[in-house]
Amino acid sequence: MTDASQKENEDRFGYSFYGTELTYTYNTYRFHEKDKEELKKSDNPFALAVLAGIYISENTDKTDNDDKKRYRLKQQLLRLEFKKYSHRTNYLAALVYFIDYMMLIPSDLQEQLYETLPIAQNKKEEEKIMGLEKLRDTPTFGKVYREIEEKATRKGLEQGKEETERKFVKNLLDRSYSEEEIAELTGLGIEEVRKLQKSLENE
Repeated sequence: MTDASQKENEDRFGYSFYGTELTYTYNTYRFHEKDKEELKKSDNPFALAVLAGIYISENTDKTDNDDKKRYRLKQQLLRLEFKKYSHRTNYLAALVYFIDYMMLIPSDLQEQLYETLPIAQNKKEEEKIMGLEKLRDTPTFGKVYREIEEKATRKGLEQGKEETERKFVKNLLDRSYSEEEIAELTGLGIEEVRKLQKSLENE
C-alpha cells in the first residue's frame, strides 16, 4: 500500500450471493510503515524499490523545488544501488531500470544527474554498464550507452585508418620510395613518416 494518506487499508474482499459467501484474505505491505534508514541498510534489493516508492509518494508535486528534491533522492538511490549490487548484475539492472523510470525528472536535471554518476567518468564502470543491456533505453543510462558506443565506433575507425596507413607506408618502403615521396603520396608529414617507418622496423 503506497497511499500515505490512508491509516487503514483493507486486507480482505467479501462477496455473497443467494446464501453463498466468499471471503478472500490477502497480504498487504504498507510502504509508509517502513523506516527509511533501515531500508537503506537492508541487504534485500526490494528495500530500495520500496524506498523509491516512499520518495515518490511523498513528492508528487511538480514545482521546481520538488523536482530538485526528487533529483537528489534519485541520485542517492542510484549511488546506493551501484554500491550495494555492482557485483550482482541482475539485481542492479532491475533496480536501476525500475527507479530510473519511476523517479522521472526534467531533462535539465537528468543531464546533471548523468554528469554526477561515477559511471560517466570511469573507464572500468563504463565496461560494467555495457554488460547491462536492459538499461539501453532508460532515461539516464540510455545516454551512457550511446556515448560509450559512439566512442567505441570512433576508436575503431581511427584504429582502422592507422592500420591502413601503416600498410600503405610499408608497401611504399618495400618498393624503395623515399620519405619525401611517401609524405607526398600519403599526405603525412616527414616526421610522421619517419615514426611509422621506425615502428615498422621494430615489429
